[in-house]
Amino acid sequence: MKVLIAGLGDNKEFGLKSLRDAGHFVGIIDLPQRIPVNQCDWWRAGDRFSVDSMLEAASSAGFGWDAVLCWEELSTDIAREVARKLGVPAPRMPAGNFRDKGVMHGRLREQGVPTPQLGVARTVEECVSLAEGHGPVVVKPTDYGGSGGVRVVDDPADLAEAFRAAAALAASGRVAVDRYVTGKEYSVEAVTWAPGDTQVLAVTDKYLTLPPYCIEIAHVSPAAVSDTERELLEEATVRALDSLGMEAGVCHAEFRMTGTGPVLMEIAGRPAGGQIPRLVELATGWNLHTAELAAVVGERTMRGTAAAESSAIRFFVGDGRTPFRHPVTWETASAPPLVDTLRELRYFAGEGTVARVPRGPEDRLGYAIFAGSREETAAALAAVDDGAEEYRGE
Repeated sequence: MKVLIAGLGDNKEFGLKSLRDAGHFVGIIDLPQRIPVNQCDWWRAGDRFSVDSMLEAASSAGFGWDAVLCWEELSTDIAREVARKLGVPAPRMPAGNFRDKGVMHGRLREQGVPTPQLGVARTVEECVSLAEGHGPVVVKPTDYGGSGGVRVVDDPADLAEAFRAAAALAASGRVAVDRYVTGKEYSVEAVTWAPGDTQVLAVTDKYLTLPPYCIEIAHVSPAAVSDTERELLEEATVRALDSLGMEAGVCHAEFRMTGTGPVLMEIAGRPAGGQIPRLVELATGWNLHTAELAAVVGERTMRGTAAAESSAIRFFVGDGRTPFRHPVTWETASAPPLVDTLRELRYFAGEGTVARVPRGPEDRLGYAIFAGSREETAAALAAVDDGAEEYRGE
């Protein structure tokens, strides 16, 4: 099939390789600096925030497309409109339900799904009013992507600053205010093959930096949860997707596990970022990218063979004062516990860089991916953590 990725996002090489290895012709429309031109079959520069720009670029190919996908959170609704105008399949879900956190949580509340959202604010005054009497709250843009602009606020005096930072990233200027929920954080990856036919593919452990920004710093797949907790997470994901009207595609849902069960933080109608699709395939055999394409065109895929019992990623970040030292060197990569577990290593910053406390994914300094037995993966993570504090929402 000729598959158009209308909005690629960053670090999506695994997705491109997955589709091309499956025999598909892959085209990309995005900013030119974000397109790995040697890993696709066709590309055009285009404004991923403009239906007209994407449509013009897609039509310039001189041939027809068989499906349109989007892996850039900010462009998912736009890409589906491009697909509609081209008359080709794309992930099917109601516009806005998965992009706008205000719309999303309003719909969930209507359907009786537990949600932490207190409301949506357009002004500092509205933000303060929503947060009053609720203790710590989480302030976030309603329509941004990843964890950018998200902040935990303990002191009411910090609400104005948090609101302005979130509003600056929100295209609509609207800011969601959530009550702060304690509990370990997990993500759930699922595919909806057809309306009412959702299959959960993986549950992943999520580790964060300390508040107030809580940036994802590590993922481990599969999550170390009990059978009961796994069932609760799976049931909550299916219920949320049904409530939001997902018809075909994949999702990335984020939960906090509380004493009364899982509480949905948010859910995206696209494959996860943060290299989670690669971790899922390594540890389970499921490929989220080929599953998404199959669902979009009305087919199904099967689980492949897992390469390992467990997989993990560790993102490297700064603390605002300590010069960055590469956690993995050729010496440590050549000896246990890394020699048999390290699958990929990337650095985005040189040694000696003093980077700020991370406020979003853009502040990551690199990452390492591991796979092996649970014990081997845990040992590899410990070797590169170097005593760094991690947060599970406790």
